[in-house]
Amino acid sequence: MSQHSHTSIFTTASGVLGGVAKAVTAKPLLSEITLPGLANVVIYAAASAAAGYFVKHFMDSVARRFNNYFNKTEKK
Repeated sequence: MSQHSHTSIFTTASGVLGGVAKAVTAKPLLSEITLPGLANVVIYAAASAAAGYFVKHFMDSVARRFNNYFNKTEKK
């Protein structure tokens, strides 16, 4: 499995876990979870996964720039 797949799985899983945790803390009884509440969980999970993905993408970009900078410095 590629690193990109690992990242996608990790960010999706963390988003879903975050959404479920939010739902359970807000409504501890499963019988109280409604369709609009479930929609909120899905939206929260998708937003968390997207945020995680973009943060990871940004951090990879920063790491690549640092790596390129230090590799150029060593060659001189």
